Amino acid sequence: MSRKTLAGVQGRRHGLGWREWRAAGAAGYVRGVSLSDEPTAREPLPATTLFCAGLARAGAGETVSLDPDEFAHARALRIATGDAVLVTDGRGLRWEAELTETGRRTVACRLRAPRPAAAPRPLILWAPVGNRDRSLWLVEKAVELGVRRVVLTECARSRSVADAGRSAGFLDKARRRAIAALTQSGGAHLPELSGPRDLDELLDAPPEPEAAVRLVADPEGRPALDVVRARTPEAAIWLVGPEGGLTPEERRRARTAGFEMVALGARTLRFETAAVAGLAILAAGLDAAAGANARDGERASPGSGPEPATSPDGGRSAAWSGES
Repeated sequence: MSRKTLAGVQGRRHGLGWREWRAAGAAGYVRGVSLSDEPTAREPLPATTLFCAGLARAGAGETVSLDPDEFAHARALRIATGDAVLVTDGRGLRWEAELTETGRRTVACRLRAPRPAAAPRPLILWAPVGNRDRSLWLVEKAVELGVRRVVLTECARSRSVADAGRSAGFLDKARRRAIAALTQSGGAHLPELSGPRDLDELLDAPPEPEAAVRLVADPEGRPALDVVRARTPEAAIWLVGPEGGLTPEERRRARTAGFEMVALGARTLRFETAAVAGLAILAAGLDAAAGANARDGERASPGSGPEPATSPDGGRSAAWSGES
């Protein structure tokens, strides 16, 4: 039996034509069923993620038009009509979909089924106002690491940076770069981007309840990895100073506000390098703490099955249809 005939037979079992069956999984899969009809241990996801802001009121079977910027993204990835993709709105909604149109300047797809996405890490970055290009790069990496919020922070030694991203247009550009990083990394949550905020103002604000651990990059601190291993954080704020570091007064005020000084090694790092290095350490620590808590919960209630998947708005997966 030829592969075309086999695809037709298997496709009819699932209400699909042979072309749709062959294309829908991009790798020979449709919702966990392979062309050879062998059972799969885990339902595979399409490898490509695209961005669509209008998912809140969409439902299964509906066709949605993607953002214009996704046209160039789709061309670069060489995806075509019939290919299976994931689409997300950056607010936690994620759908498995099939590409139905790739016109000269339009991309559209038909939604198949919602796919629950992991929540963003409870990790907040206070990044210094700095060189515009380096700041944009940092936003990309923060998105890839699943940061929940990025606050651009004005420090004493950042006020003299001439090419910093202080304009309203900078945040728009940063958001576009964040969307590109989100789709590249397969995420579903865009971090909140804000600022510039004065560091003194942030330090004077009441501490956020979720921020159980507050760390600031400082060469005189304890090794960051040792601190994170010892603290096993469930949430964190990571503060990085500008080129030249925080002033002695800013360091004093940060300690008063509950920040612990941590070091990232003997070398002097640029602010964006220090930010990403610390975020990676904290992301690993947060994941380890979350995994330990999950295992403790399983031991505390043996025999009780896993909780149903939760949608971004708190509803159970059975009711998660993408409605806002």
